Formats: sequence, C-alpha cells, structure tokens
Amino acid sequence: MYEWTFAEDGDRVVVRTPESWAGAPVDADRDNLAAALDDSPSTWLDALKKAAEAATP
Repeated sequence: MYEWTFAEDGDRVVVRTPESWAGAPVDADRDNLAAALDDSPSTWLDALKKAAEAATP
C-alpha cells in the first residue's frame, strides 16, 4: 500500500511515501523485494514530477 503525503513548501510541493513490507513472501525473497520496494516509489515520483511540471503554466 502506498500512502502519499503532499505538503506545500514555498513554491514547491514535497511528496513523502513511507511504506514497509512484511510477511512470509518478503522473508522468503528479501533481497529482490527490497530492490522492488526501492525502485517502485522512484518510478511513480518521476512520473508525478513530469506531470506536475507539464501542467505548470
């Protein structure tokens, strides 16, 4: 689950996405899932940044 928090900071917006994974599937393949957990928010944040900048007048 992703939880996105947006906060205005002057002329910019700060986005935070705290998350964690737990359970048997994670314990069984911790290294691969850790890489996925690291990569996924970056991909979403890059897309969000591009969309926000494209919408800026």
